[in-house]
Amino acid sequence: MDTKKIVSFIVLLGGEAIIIAAFILFRGSLAPDVLVLNIVVSSVIYGLFFLDILVPWINLNDKQGKKVGSLGVRWLFTWLYAIAAIAVMLVGNLACEWSFALQIIIHCVLLFFLILGLVASLHSGDKVQEVYQQETFNRNGINEMKTAIRDLKDKMNDLPNLPEYFIRKINTLEDSLRFISPTENAEAHGLEQQFIRVINDIAFAISNYSMNEEAIGSNLKKAERIYQIRKSIYSN
Repeated sequence: MDTKKIVSFIVLLGGEAIIIAAFILFRGSLAPDVLVLNIVVSSVIYGLFFLDILVPWINLNDKQGKKVGSLGVRWLFTWLYAIAAIAVMLVGNLACEWSFALQIIIHCVLLFFLILGLVASLHSGDKVQEVYQQETFNRNGINEMKTAIRDLKDKMNDLPNLPEYFIRKINTLEDSLRFISPTENAEAHGLEQQFIRVINDIAFAISNYSMNEEAIGSNLKKAERIYQIRKSIYSN
């Protein structure tokens, strides 16, 4: 256990000890069962805020943002529960002197809604993760297209006698890829893979450009057609 965890654990126990001592010292005429109930409820509230404040909830290395996506929902239900539970303790013990049975029923209802809120926060986090994964998948094909072009250009750098018009077309095609938008469209994903295969075919053939010039030219035109079709697909 590292130092940070040890300190956090000590702080947790210290805060809990203060809560228990305060209720015992200032219990007044509270019945023992009500006193225990108030200590338990206060400890739950304390634990919720302790976890959110002292225990790291946001992981900066989490690119999916799953915890960030659920943080707002979690904090909303935490605050609503804390305010409602404290209000019940104040009203039930100071203003109206509710019976133990009534108080525990109300606190159980509040705890039930808190659990529902925490479950909702988990679902919202899962939704954020799902959206991130889908967006990543949608971008992967475009990134692979750019990688294929870069690999082709790296190979071209080792071949100084390539025609100028061919180099210019490849540069133009590379620059044009930035105009392609990610999409969930299955046809678009298929076109992306076709483009990659054609570019890889060109990269394989340029080692002997003069012998494969016709095939290279044909594939280059094919890559340009695929690009134009893919560029036109920008939504679902």
